[in-house]
Amino acid sequence: MALLRVSLFVLSLQAVHGALKANFTNNTRGLADADAAPAHAGCFVKKGNAMLAVKLTYDGNKFDIPGGCTNGREPAKRTAERETWEESGYPVEVNELLATVRGGFRIYRCSVKQQDPGKGPDHEVSSVQWINPWEVDNFMQQHMWRYQDEQAYLYAQWLREGAENHEQNHDGGHRRLIMV
Repeated sequence: MALLRVSLFVLSLQAVHGALKANFTNNTRGLADADAAPAHAGCFVKKGNAMLAVKLTYDGNKFDIPGGCTNGREPAKRTAERETWEESGYPVEVNELLATVRGGFRIYRCSVKQQDPGKGPDHEVSSVQWINPWEVDNFMQQHMWRYQDEQAYLYAQWLREGAENHEQNHDGGHRRLIMV
């Protein structure tokens, strides 16, 4: 009798696991494995020769790209999209993965879906700004980036590479940088 109970319990666990796996697979269809897994993520958003930056109300009131923590269930791309909307008010389309940095944080290249924000920033953000490469450099010299040494230098690089790629590479190709 005990063996029958254990067997039924194991079968029910397998059924629940199968249902959960099928649901997760259906919700992440079309995403690469790395993009389908929950992860903290953010967006590098470029418009013209400027990038989207948020000034935080915490952590020394420094600048950062919009992004943040996963809710533990959503794919990394969805985290980047949601956090960018919450922090900047801009709805975005999440494109390719640019880098994986400190603690597995994923930075995606994103593009705005509309020219003006659809709402104001949330309580974590004191301002939303479009900044150009020389401002990125200036903020670096003044140590005004949240992750100064780990990733801020990438922003100016991506802004400049984007301009170079646009001039030299008209097929829309992008280089991919992965940092671990």
